[in-house]
Amino acid sequence: MIIVPAEKPIKKDVDEEPEEVWENWRRAGVVARDALALARPMIEPGVKVLDIINTVENYIRENSSGTSFPCNVSLNNIAAHYTSPLNDETEIQEGDLVTVDCGSHVDGCIADTAFTIALNPDHLDLVKAAEDATNVAIKMMRPGAKLNTIGALIEDTITNAGFKPIKQLTGHQLKEYELHGEKQVPCVSGKSEVLVEEGEVYAIETFASTGSGNITDLPNPTIYQLLPIRVPLRFSGSKQFLGIARKEYREFPFAERWLAERMKHATLKMAIKELRQNGALFAHHILAEEKGEFVSQHEHTVIITERGHEKTT
Repeated sequence: MIIVPAEKPIKKDVDEEPEEVWENWRRAGVVARDALALARPMIEPGVKVLDIINTVENYIRENSSGTSFPCNVSLNNIAAHYTSPLNDETEIQEGDLVTVDCGSHVDGCIADTAFTIALNPDHLDLVKAAEDATNVAIKMMRPGAKLNTIGALIEDTITNAGFKPIKQLTGHQLKEYELHGEKQVPCVSGKSEVLVEEGEVYAIETFASTGSGNITDLPNPTIYQLLPIRVPLRFSGSKQFLGIARKEYREFPFAERWLAERMKHATLKMAIKELRQNGALFAHHILAEEKGEFVSQHEHTVIITERGHEKTT
């Protein structure tokens, strides 16, 4: 039997964190912000998506404990979770809508941030809608704020701009070594009156769409995450896969591409198949609006302080 993944570090309550831990949260934010800044001038027709991703991920690895999520570069109707497979030849085209989303961590303290660039001026209003919605949400992030009220403001901001929020995607609480905490910041109004509390950390992200605001899973995911369960394994390649993933990526999602650089193609595919069938491996599917539609995203990470918030990215 194999335990997946390795035992997690003990998580402290955020209000008990010493100052050096808060500095880790801040440092992660600076690294993620600076990594995105490297990507921005690269977004031009003819540039390979993989080159942008490698630039962002290499910077994060060199300046923090590692990535908290593989760098995503989403084009046009893709809303989230596209990271390049090995040897990806996809290039940015004239008029594309390009979103870059990345995450870093410093000793488990996470930052998550994203922006969208329109290479077609017709999409500038769509980009602005997500930016405005995220900024409105951040202004509301303080102790005692209701998350469903913030979701309603996000929805109003995007719909008033003439677009639709993506219903299935939300902002999310961040905890040490935990990318998606139990609290969510919806992009639409809701009935649950969950409150924001001092000492919490959130990734505030909004998505604006020219379509219906609904996304679907595409086949052939390129991002995976280990789940902490015991599973029987028969294939030696699965044990090799686990050995790498448990040691290097721990609780965090990782790109199939990273394993493909170290394992034979057939072995890798068989390992993924067995681990998914046994429930030990979760796939983060590529999420997309209908073809011909466009989706923009904007995201920052904030720490909830006594009187409001501190943006780390």
